[in-house]
This record gives sequence, C-alpha cells and structure tokens, in this order.
Amino acid sequence: MAFLLAVAGVAFLVVSVQQHRDAHDDLTRARDQLAAARTNSSLEARRLTAAQQRARSVGDQLTALGKGVSDLGDMDQRDLDAVKAAIQAGLGGDLSGYNAAVDSRRALDPQHDAAVEQLRQQANAVISALNDLR
Repeated sequence: MAFLLAVAGVAFLVVSVQQHRDAHDDLTRARDQLAAARTNSSLEARRLTAAQQRARSVGDQLTALGKGVSDLGDMDQRDLDAVKAAIQAGLGGDLSGYNAAVDSRRALDPQHDAAVEQLRQQANAVISALNDLR
C-alpha cells in the first residue's frame, strides 16, 4: 500500500512539474508575442504619424495652390480689363488711352509668367507629396 502511495505521489509530482513547465512555456510565448505586438504597434504608430504629417503637408500645399490660383485669376481679370480699355480707347480714337492700356497690360506679363511658374512648381510639389503617400 505504501508502495502504491509512493508511486501515486511520484506520478503526481511528475505531472505537477510538467504542468509547471507547460505554464512557464506558455508564459514565455505570451511575453514574446506581447513584445512583438508592442514593437509592431510602435512601428505602425510611427508610420501613421509620418503619414499624417505628409497629409498635413499636402493640405498646406493645396491651400497655397488655391491662393495662387485665386491671385492668378485676379491678375487675369486685370489683364482682361486692360484689353477692354485698349479696345474702347482704340474704338474711340483715343491713342494715348490705347497706349496706356496696352502698356498696363504688357506690365502684367512678367508677373503673370512668374505666377504661372510658381503654380507649376506648387502643383509639382503636391503631385510629389501625393506620390509619397502611397
């Protein structure tokens, strides 16, 4: 009987030790998975922050682009007004008025060209930034 109790005790001890090892292995795996999840989460958070910054940059560039388009529209309206004034002066036989309107329109050309070039550069920057978001 004592022998059976001793065998049962040893069996219980062996099972307990095995369960302890299994629990320890499970805990080690869980810790490893948690560390990997934290690493991935941190990496994804950094990627998300970088993407948000790029998106804000694109938004800022689009705002600047919108202002440039508006400014160019105003300049085009002044150009149109100068052309209309030149036509009216020409039809009215007012040579000095015609020349003044033509000179006024011609003075807008460098500003217009610079504004178009600036818009082109801004549009290229927006396109590049959008490509970076992919």
